[in-house]
Amino acid sequence: MQAWQHLDEAHALAQARARDADRSEGRAVGPLHGVPVGLKDIIDTLDLPTEDGAVLHAGRMAGRDVAVVALLRAAGAVILGKTVTTELATYAAGKTRNPHDPSRSPGGSSSGSAAAVAAGMVPLALGTQTNGSVIRPAAFFCVYGYKPSMSLVSRHGILKTSRTLDCVGWFARNLDDVAAVPSRPRPAYRSSSTASTSCSSAMTPSSHRPRRAARRRWATPAIRCSARCGRCAACPC
Repeated sequence: MQAWQHLDEAHALAQARARDADRSEGRAVGPLHGVPVGLKDIIDTLDLPTEDGAVLHAGRMAGRDVAVVALLRAAGAVILGKTVTTELATYAAGKTRNPHDPSRSPGGSSSGSAAAVAAGMVPLALGTQTNGSVIRPAAFFCVYGYKPSMSLVSRHGILKTSRTLDCVGWFARNLDDVAAVPSRPRPAYRSSSTASTSCSSAMTPSSHRPRRAARRRWATPAIRCSARCGRCAACPC
């Protein structure tokens, strides 16, 4: 199915052994304790590369977990690897195939996550949606695709294609697994430009926006990167 962009078997087993040790030593366990989870390859993690489906980002290490990954780890999940996305989560097709019929469309930029769940490789996988990249692959692959309300799950540190439409979602084979994924309200976040990235400010009437400041915010590549994807100013995107 070519659902995976990066898998590290040794690292996954090390995480699983650490979860076993937590349980055997009586430490608190979360709702996803020991559950393998796949992440779309635009979601930054401390210990795995995030390449955004782009040759220019090959081998890129973010050096930190984004908020949603931190929640998964706190719930006990084992991050199995990064799933295939289209280039920069847009329109250039990835290598993933429909697990039910390889000749048919895999559905969208989160198709690697959906295929991994549909093929039984993992019970849960995270994706993102701007237009339909969670709900469409879920429909094509006959799995559950959940797109939560905007701002329910933090997008900070995840490659952005639309400030007002991007949303983190996930795939599962049953509703109990869908409900087990932790979420919390997105913390207030401001980019280095001091312009708010909240949905309320994004929907402010254009007549009330500081147009000159907005033009300046996109003036340099470093500032543009920080505002668009929430990553460090040195990020090559």
